[in-house]
Amino acid sequence: MKRLFAVAALPLLGLTACGEPANIGNTYTDADGNTITQIIVADEVCRPTPNGRQVTACYLNLVAAADDRLVSVESPVAPRVQIHEMKMESNMMMMRPIEGGVPLTGGQVVNFTPGGNHIMLNGVREPLVEGDTVELTLKFDNAPDVTVTARVGQPTEANEGFPNG
Repeated sequence: MKRLFAVAALPLLGLTACGEPANIGNTYTDADGNTITQIIVADEVCRPTPNGRQVTACYLNLVAAADDRLVSVESPVAPRVQIHEMKMESNMMMMRPIEGGVPLTGGQVVNFTPGGNHIMLNGVREPLVEGDTVELTLKFDNAPDVTVTARVGQPTEANEGFPNG
């Protein structure tokens, strides 16, 4: 039987100290009474949609207890949600969907940041305004789905990434 252990304390402290308290995603108690957390999500935020726009970006930070892969994201506020990356190519910043998902190395923070990897909500059904919330369901290769509630607002320093990311 494959055992998963709780995430190392250092990344967890980094996630909770830099923004809102972390959302403990897949926490359960094993047969020995140990609390096991497979995925921790923190600092979820989606930008407001400007007038007439139906697309926006969301940012967050993840820590997985063991190697895994974020394969997709779903949200009831948009029919199409993609994981995107930003890269410099030929002296131009380019954005494109990430094929195959984002690898997660056990115990290391993975950042979704402005100018880096992020989640795109396409076809947003209703305008998102500061103070609203957005439900995001993160789907992984191995860990169970994690549903979090992101605030609508501007990214903060917590969304700029951590040294481990």
